[in-house]
Amino acid sequence: MEALLESASICHGVGAASREKLAAASHFETFTAGQSIWRRNQTAEFILLIESGHVMLTQATPTGKPVVVELLGTGDCMGLLATLGRVPHPFSARALTDVSALHIRSSEWRDAALADPELLRRAAEAVVPRMLGGFGFMATMATGRVEARLALALLRLDELNSRENGPGQPIAITRQTLASIGVTTVESAIRVTSRWNKAGILWTGHRSLRVVDRSALESLAVGPHSGDSPPT
Repeated sequence: MEALLESASICHGVGAASREKLAAASHFETFTAGQSIWRRNQTAEFILLIESGHVMLTQATPTGKPVVVELLGTGDCMGLLATLGRVPHPFSARALTDVSALHIRSSEWRDAALADPELLRRAAEAVVPRMLGGFGFMATMATGRVEARLALALLRLDELNSRENGPGQPIAITRQTLASIGVTTVESAIRVTSRWNKAGILWTGHRSLRVVDRSALESLAVGPHSGDSPPT
């Protein structure tokens, strides 16, 4: 437990006393693929430091359509924004895969942060860049063409998978799950990934995908947006 806290970016440079306080207020928790972790507007009672697995954060549009706002994986801390601001969660969180995470009670984390300014500074350094970097991701997922949405999702999943399993390893994912991330139909996800497989951009296997040409996916992810044709 303390080893995970010590390796986490939000705890770099934090004193042993603070880590001990957090460890005392923590326990490991697991979530199965597809399980809801929390819903938007729910009170922030804990933060999670992800040990393994992938998590999807979503927010519904006025029409009720869910839009993916962030994908998180090993080493990421979630729930920190709501905990810092003492506000309800701005997004819903769901496990994309089986997830193991360190559960830290929000009240104890705030107490530790008030007693240790370095912990508070590390939290701000973790939250602000993610918020700024997430704007482009959210914009593409909300307004981009289906190819751009799927390309961006695969690029992010490849980063998270490389962090957990090493570079070049296949991503364990079904086309149905990929479709849910890209907010499209399973048929569209199959059609697009099959085309990319033939083009040498992806390798596709049974319930898995591997990114072969990241540059090509990056070009697709920043391609024409919904102004050219409506998202599928």
